[in-house]
Parts: sequence; C-alpha cells; structure tokens
Amino acid sequence: MGELFDETCRKKLIGFLTGAGAAYLLYKAIRSGLVSPKEGDEDLLIDKCGNSTLDSIGALGDHSASTNSVKMNLHDLKTVLTILHESKDPVIRGTILTSIYRIPGFLTSQELFRAEGGISIIAESLDDPLNYIKVSAVTVFNFLSNDPINRELLVNYVPQVLQLTTSTFQEFEQLPCLRFLTKMSHSHQNHFMLRRAFPDFFHLLQTGSSSIKFQVLQILINFSTNLELTFDILNVPVQASFLFMFNYFQRQDVLNDLLLFINNLNEIRRSLPYRSNRHEYREDSIFVLLFGPSSQFSSRLIYLMAFPDDRIKLQAARIVSNLG
Repeated sequence: MGELFDETCRKKLIGFLTGAGAAYLLYKAIRSGLVSPKEGDEDLLIDKCGNSTLDSIGALGDHSASTNSVKMNLHDLKTVLTILHESKDPVIRGTILTSIYRIPGFLTSQELFRAEGGISIIAESLDDPLNYIKVSAVTVFNFLSNDPINRELLVNYVPQVLQLTTSTFQEFEQLPCLRFLTKMSHSHQNHFMLRRAFPDFFHLLQTGSSSIKFQVLQILINFSTNLELTFDILNVPVQASFLFMFNYFQRQDVLNDLLLFINNLNEIRRSLPYRSNRHEYREDSIFVLLFGPSSQFSSRLIYLMAFPDDRIKLQAARIVSNLG
C-alpha cells in the first residue's frame, strides 16, 4: 500500500483534485492511517528540495490539455480508488467523490475505470450513513451514465438511488438522484424497477420546487410512452389539488411538460390496445380526477387555451379535443 504514495504519485494526486484544499485532505487521509510514515521519513507533503507541495499546486493542477485527449494513468487511478475504498474519513471521501470526474481523462478512460472496479467502489458510498456522501456518489454516477456500457452496470444501483430520493426532503440531495433516474428511465427495460415509486414521484410533482417538478416530469414523460405501465400510472392516488397545477403561475417549461405528460397518457388510454382490457380505478386515482365523468379537468384546460405561450395553448387544445 505504501508504494502508492511515492512522491511523484502524491504530487499528481494533489494536482488531480481540487487544489490546496484537496492537498490538505489527502494529507489528512495519509496521516489518519492509510499510510503510517516511518520514523525519520520526510513529510509527505514536502518535496526533496524542502518546498511545500502546497506552494506548487498551480503548476501541478494545470489542466490546460483537453480532457478528451488525455488518458488517465493506471497507477494514478488505482491510487484514487484505493483511498476512496479504504478511507473512513467522510471529508476525504466526499472530496474525492466531488472531484474524481474533474480529473483530466476521466471520461475517456472508462474501460480502465471499469477494469479497476471503479463503479463498485463508487457504489460503496451509497451505504454511507451521510446523505452528502451518498449524493456525491450519485453525482459521479450521472457522469458515468454517459457511457452506454456503464449504464448497463449502473442499473444495479437504481433501487438504492430511488430509496435515497424518496427518503430525503432536501432539494439539493433529490435533484442529482432524479437526474440519474431520468437517464436510467430512457430505457423501457428499467421502468419496472421504478414503478413502485410512482406515488412518490407524483408527491414530488405536487409538493416540490419548480426544479424538482421539472426533473420529475422528465421521468414521468419517459414512463408515459410505455403502454404496459399506463394503468399503473393512471391508478396512482392523487389529491384533488393536483388540478391546481394547471395554472398561469406555473413555470412555463413545467406546465408544458406537464401537459405533454398528460397528453401521452390520454393518447394511450384512448388506444385500442389499452381499451381492449378492462381496468378498474381507485376513486382517488389520477384517472378519475382527470378523465372521470365528474372531472373538472376540461375547465382547467380551456382556461389554459388563453395562455400567452403558443406551446401551452396547443397542448391544452389537443387534450381537450381528445377527452372523449
């Protein structure tokens, strides 16, 4: 283990991460037990000329080369992953998780990252008692999910991310999770592991900030194109106040996506494949609220047909004309 922290590697690590703050944190990691310096060893943050490596952070951290043209060094990668895997210090772990995807060559070295067990090491942080660490891991997942091969491996961690999403009330913790779930919901194959969370998604849609609403709708829109999930969505219980979301004061992109989501559901519920099966809905379901015989939904849509944005007008008119 000690050989990982030779002087050259140590300096690279300092340059890799986030500057002087990261240097100090890595120093703490080394001193806290990852490496036990022998008596008489030079300070691990002092070079052979007696200069502090903190003084040369600028030179070491020069990332002027394009991240797309740089490959990570195997030795460097192993070092970062080893520290993350073995450190018990949450500050160290958090620093690495919030910095690793900024390393030059990270995005172009995914095969190397997978070969070194990088995904599973990042995923270990999902079991951390601190939500900050968990969310930092999900943020790394978001970067990793840009690679198609990574997405196939990241599916295994969707339940844990979903649990984090629905167990926290902090927007800054929910948003990275929802962005990750949005990416994973692009594939119909992943929809069924998310179906149990439909009530939670609708709760966030009604109670969350505009940013939360927007992100939840990206997921729901992906679900709304899946015929096999239409009944599950339409049978979700919602409060009558759900209708108040269709109003002039809603953020325009949220309102537009909300109408797109409802239009998709309406198109499927009117289709022959869907109507060929008998469906019984809860009295407090979204189906009864929007499409039931006593629904007030059409009046909300007529109200929106006078909206200043043409997209909103068109979406509202399309749904009204197909409510029968």
